[in-house]
Amino acid sequence: MRKVVIFDKAKKWWHESPDLDLLNAQIAEIENDNWAVVSVTANTNLFGMISSFTILIESADS
Repeated sequence: MRKVVIFDKAKKWWHESPDLDLLNAQIAEIENDNWAVVSVTANTNLFGMISSFTILIESADS
């Protein structure tokens, strides 16, 4: 089974760019919950700045 997770948490409310340290912690937590990360894709806004990440995960049991 596969799932898509959107990560868009920023370090500061006025800063649009996602918090990469928190993203890495989220990925580690996902992997500890018996899920495997298949891909991480950056999503950009109209101005070309990274605004979020899409994480494709699948069950490690599959």
